[in-house]
Amino acid sequence: MKNHAGRQTMTEAIDKTGLIPAGARVPPRLRRIGICISANMSLSSALLACEPLRSVNRFYQQPAYALVFIGPERAPVRSGIGIEVAPTHTFDDDDELDMVVVVAAYDQPAAYKKALHRFLRRHARRGVDLCGVDFGAILMAEAGLLDGHRATTHWEVMPAVVDRFPRVEFCDDVFVIDGKRLTCGGHLSCNDLFLAVVEQQQGAKIARFVAADIIYGSARPGETRQSNPLSWDPTIRNPHLRHAVDLMEENIEAPLPVPEIARETGVSLRQLQLLSQQHFGQTLSSRYLDIRLDAARHLLMYGEMPITEIVAATGFTSASTFSRAFRRRFRTTAREYRKAFVSRMARPYFTER
Repeated sequence: MKNHAGRQTMTEAIDKTGLIPAGARVPPRLRRIGICISANMSLSSALLACEPLRSVNRFYQQPAYALVFIGPERAPVRSGIGIEVAPTHTFDDDDELDMVVVVAAYDQPAAYKKALHRFLRRHARRGVDLCGVDFGAILMAEAGLLDGHRATTHWEVMPAVVDRFPRVEFCDDVFVIDGKRLTCGGHLSCNDLFLAVVEQQQGAKIARFVAADIIYGSARPGETRQSNPLSWDPTIRNPHLRHAVDLMEENIEAPLPVPEIARETGVSLRQLQLLSQQHFGQTLSSRYLDIRLDAARHLLMYGEMPITEIVAATGFTSASTFSRAFRRRFRTTAREYRKAFVSRMARPYFTER
C-alpha cells in the first residue's frame, strides 16, 4: 500500500525488512510526557529530547507518547534563542504523567523554583520517572530528588555542584539512568538519553529505526564521558598525557608539582613536557594553571562561594596571585566576571595569549 505520493510509509518499509513483521506490531501503551520549560531554556535540548518520541509515534502511526508542555503559567515562554513556546498546562494542574522532563536555564527566579519543586515532589510521590536535562538536573537536586542517586549535568556546571550536593553522586557521563531518575548534559546528549528510553520501552529494533529516522549515528552509551575543552580531551591518544591531565584535574585545591606528575605517569619530565607542547602548544604548568582557572570560573558562575574561598579551593597561595592570573587569562577581575555572568550570562572561555 502506497501513500498519496506513491511512497511507502515508514512502517511498510520497516515491515519489508523482516525485522518488525506486521503481525508482530501491537498498539503501544500511551505514555504522557510532561516537558517543564523555563525562560531562556535551551530550545535545542527540548527538541532533541522530544524528537525520538515523536519518531516512535510516526513509526506506530498512532500516539505512543503524548508530549505536554508545562510552565508556571500558560503565557508563552521565551527560549534562549528568542523563540517562544506556549505551555498547555501549568505546575498547578493535577495531570497524570508517566515522565516529567525538566528543561531549564540556569538561575531561575525563586517563584519559578518553588512552583517547580512542588510539582516535581508531587509526581515523585506518585512514582513518576523524573528527568533533568542540562540545568534541569540542578533544579531536581535542589528539591532533594536526586539524593542517593547517580546523576549528571552539563560539564560546565559540574565543578560547582559536586560539593554543593554531597548526597548526589554526580559524574561526567553524557547521561545517567538510575531507577526513576534520569539526567543528561543537555543538547546532543538528549538524543542519546531518549534513544535509550525508547529502547527500554519499545525495544532495540524500534530504537534502531528511530535513530535512522532522525538521521542519527550510533547512539553513545551513557557512560561516554563529556568533553571539557580545558581538561578532558578525547583527542589525547597518549596514555601518559591522559593520565597527567587526569591527575591535574583531580588535584586542583592542592596542586601537584609537575615532577611528581611525571613520576606518577611513568615518564620523564622532559618527555611529558614535550608531549604537552605537541598536544596543547603550552607547558604542562601552563595547562595546569588553565585547568585551575577554569575551575575558578565555574565556581564564580554557578556557585555561591566567596572569592576568598575560591582562591583556596583552586590552589592559589594568595588572593593577589589569583587576581593576577585571572585577569591575565580573562581580561577582567573575578568579581566583575561573576557580575557579568549573573546579569547577562557572559562567560568568555579563552583570551589571546
